[in-house]
Amino acid sequence: MDWPVSTYVHPESNSQIFLPPLREELKLLPAAANHDGSLAWMVQDPINNSFFRIGWLDFEMLLRWACGSPEKIVNSVNNETTLDIEVTDVNDLKHFLEQNGLLQASSQEAIDQLREHAKLLNKGFINWMLHHYLFFRIPLFHPQVWLASLIPWLDWIFTRTTAIAVIFLTLVGIFLVARQWETFSNTFVDQLTWSGLLGYSVALVFAKALHEMGHAVTATRYGVRVAHMGVALLVMFPMLYTDTSESWKLSNPRQRLAIASAGIITELALAGLATFAWSLSPDGAIKSALFFLATTSWLLTLLVNVSPFLRFDGYFILMDAIDFPNLHQRSGEFTRIWLRRVLFGFNDGWPEDIQGNGRTFLIVFAIMTWLYRLVVFLGLALLVYYFFFKVLGIILMVVELIWFIWRPIWSELSVWRERKSEIKTSRVWIAYALLGIILVVMLVPWHTGIRGPGWVHPERLHVLYSPLPGRLVSLPESENVTSGQPLFILESPDLRLSAERARGLAQARAKELIGLMGLPDGEARREQVRAQQEQYVAEEKLFQEEQARLKISAPFSGTIVDLDSDLAPGVWIRPSQPLATLVDYSQWVVDAYVTEEDVHRISPGDKARVYRPLRLGVLQGQVIEVDATRTTVLPHYSLDAKSGGDIVTLENEKNVPRNAIYRVRVKLDSPPPESRQMKTGNVVISGEARAWLPTILERISAVAIRESGF
Repeated sequence: MDWPVSTYVHPESNSQIFLPPLREELKLLPAAANHDGSLAWMVQDPINNSFFRIGWLDFEMLLRWACGSPEKIVNSVNNETTLDIEVTDVNDLKHFLEQNGLLQASSQEAIDQLREHAKLLNKGFINWMLHHYLFFRIPLFHPQVWLASLIPWLDWIFTRTTAIAVIFLTLVGIFLVARQWETFSNTFVDQLTWSGLLGYSVALVFAKALHEMGHAVTATRYGVRVAHMGVALLVMFPMLYTDTSESWKLSNPRQRLAIASAGIITELALAGLATFAWSLSPDGAIKSALFFLATTSWLLTLLVNVSPFLRFDGYFILMDAIDFPNLHQRSGEFTRIWLRRVLFGFNDGWPEDIQGNGRTFLIVFAIMTWLYRLVVFLGLALLVYYFFFKVLGIILMVVELIWFIWRPIWSELSVWRERKSEIKTSRVWIAYALLGIILVVMLVPWHTGIRGPGWVHPERLHVLYSPLPGRLVSLPESENVTSGQPLFILESPDLRLSAERARGLAQARAKELIGLMGLPDGEARREQVRAQQEQYVAEEKLFQEEQARLKISAPFSGTIVDLDSDLAPGVWIRPSQPLATLVDYSQWVVDAYVTEEDVHRISPGDKARVYRPLRLGVLQGQVIEVDATRTTVLPHYSLDAKSGGDIVTLENEKNVPRNAIYRVRVKLDSPPPESRQMKTGNVVISGEARAWLPTILERISAVAIRESGF
């Protein structure tokens, strides 16, 4: 609707205070009703492309703004409606309109105010960088014309048949991937390379392009103008964006919800169809491309876009779903008031008349948002530190920590300090008590569990190999054997022939010695022949000892497992060929692997608990050995992340840990119930008691010292 325009009269020309007129290009649009059922409207500023929600009271005053003075507006509203307002209500609305630049600058005073406001907004390049170096937008084009031309061709996407087909194919794809989950997960780990990152980047650009097209096409379908599309730089990483801010023109919240959720729905549909196609595609470039699309779309949608704690799609979807605009700002105001009332007993009024569960939801939501943003901003601080060269990285990290984390905290602390005279004495003592409890918790050493993945296996486990190539003569007749019992007997024809040859030569030299007796030069030759005889006797003994090594006996009592089914008398055996495994199931241990920062807290004798996946009960034990050097090769493939374990290994090395880990051997008090199964588990060791605050300060100092070098 059009606004009534009044002629502005300067205050000096009349004893009454006259109001500056509204800007002529402003538009008033109907909005969905408020939660209490009262009517609401939206004020559109088409130049700044911004929207402001107002209620019935503001609406009636704006309709009469052309009256010129607050007194006339008050009289008109009170006489013509059931409302009862005062001049302060008009002045509050005037202040709101001035703050948002919705009034005409018809006087020198108003012009001066706008100039001062512009100076506050434009503080130079440095201030702009502080606000925008992590995120800013670059509009590229206005897509409204070609979006409107696409709508007739894309109507089939919004049909129920399409939705059912996509959901069905997605569920089938998830089912097929679940049946080959190990292959799918291993593919994800294998693609963490430079070429794989390039593939993920291309898939990300494609997925985000469809994501933004989903917003744009849905908005255009509901008659909302898409002002522009472009690129947003998030920590210098380019991402597409679509300006659909005019969706607030829609009075139907279901339509606004459809526009807000269109991007996520598009990306989920892409992820589902790519998952289905991946499960049916043969190995090759197409299968790899589909894998990149599926994983990128699933992860970004579920981990980033759905979150309502940052201003991504999840936030706008939640606002539209509960029809509660400016959720972050309004919930934050509620929570600040709640903190002041709870901590200091301030009697501040609530910013809005919201009761019961609605108020509780806003407070809980704001606290979760603050905690989530704290983690995100700390992560961004570290990201900008590592992203740029060290000096600039330190500067940007400090700016990030001060501007986005410390500044809001300091702002609220300043309010508390200014109002310290209002704090009740009882609240002060409660605050001191809470501070004392926190210090005790942070300074008193506590026994905290040291966690790490572990491999549960018998303490004595020996894989049997043949030391030399040979032909198998006999195998063990029973799986249960005793210490020293012969298990595998092999023979080597080469060794037997070599021993017989050496024996024959030794005997020949013995006969030669007898023949040299009595000869004039016999004594001289006897020494030479005797040396040869001793050499052949030593060779015979050596060959016999080597032959004896082919008799493989049990080093301890136990059970024979994993016997090679292809073994039979007469089969030739290689030295690298495992014959069987001898296991003593009476005593079990766990090889746990802990990080470098925790290994020094563990000593022999410490208690330990082992939690096994998908099994009831806990295995108890104690530490018997702590390695002094880092582990270079994992003892079992099940610990490797490529095989579903918890330890990340190098890409091109088999079972070689990427990070520094140390083995801690734990002896179990009793064998596990399934005493013939060797499994992985999560180990919790009761190590040395440590106080939290010194540990945190120590780690911070270590990082500072490590990063202090330039």
